[in-house]
Amino acid sequence: MVKKMVSPDLLDGIAVFVAVVEAGSFTAVAQVLGHSTSMINKEVSKLEGRLGSRLLNRTTRKLSLTDVGKAYYERSRQILVDAENAACSITQLQEKRCGLLRVNAPMSFGSSHLLGILPAFMHAYLEVTLEVESQRPAHRRNRQGL
Repeated sequence: MVKKMVSPDLLDGIAVFVAVVEAGSFTAVAQVLGHSTSMINKEVSKLEGRLGSRLLNRTTRKLSLTDVGKAYYERSRQILVDAENAACSITQLQEKRCGLLRVNAPMSFGSSHLLGILPAFMHAYLEVTLEVESQRPAHRRNRQGL
C-alpha cells in the first residue's frame, strides 16, 4: 500500500512564523535573519495562504495571534523543538563510542601502562565492551614450552 506523500512545502514558513510570534515583530526577525521585513511578511502570508487561515492580526503598532494562530503556534513550536532534538540526537549518536574493543598487549606493557588507564576508559565509555588479552612475549613462551 502506497502512502500519500507529504507535501515538500509543508514546513515552509513555520520557523519564520514562530520567530515572528516570539519576537513580536517582523522587523526584529528580518534583522536577525538578515532579510527584508517584506520578505518575512511574505513568508508568513504564504504560510497563511497555504493553510487557508489567518494566523496573525496585523496593525501598524502591534501583532497578535488569532485563535487559529495560537493553536498553530503551539504545535509549530513543538515541531521545531522536536526537529532540533532529532538533530542533536544524531550528533550525539555519531559522537558516541560503542562496540567491542580488543586489546592484545604483552604482559609487561599491560601491567605498566594499561592497568592505570583502563578503569577510567571503561567509566568514560560505558557502551564499549573491552576485551584485554595479555601474553608473555613469544620467545619466553617457547622456552617454557607454552
